[in-house]
Amino acid sequence: MATNLRAFVLVIVMELCLIPSTLMGADPAVIQPPPSTAHHFLDARNISILSINAMIMAADIATTRRALQVPGAYEANPLMRNQGAAIAMKTATVCGGIGLAYMLHKSGHHKAERFVPLFMGVPSAIASVHNAGIHP
Repeated sequence: MATNLRAFVLVIVMELCLIPSTLMGADPAVIQPPPSTAHHFLDARNISILSINAMIMAADIATTRRALQVPGAYEANPLMRNQGAAIAMKTATVCGGIGLAYMLHKSGHHKAERFVPLFMGVPSAIASVHNAGIHP
């Protein structure tokens, strides 16, 4: 019985949340979203984040090449065994991250646009740290 009462109260509360604020007597001028703080896509923060992403990708390529010089070491990713292919893949990753961040910027998701390049760089950063630990 107590479970049914809790479910009933939950449904009532949810229905009350659906009532528009104008019907409850609130002033519509008070309930307005805060003004957006628009910024240019290539501001100082985005340039630094995109530069960090590019440096992480370059570090991954460099540490991978150094680690492959150790006897018995091999590249697990077959697409990255060729140095030209590795550079092309990392360049495409950086450019894809910039493009995705720009689309998020244009759609108004300014916080998410800053996380995309860093999120895309995390696997390469982990791989760089792992590769740097491989010694001859």
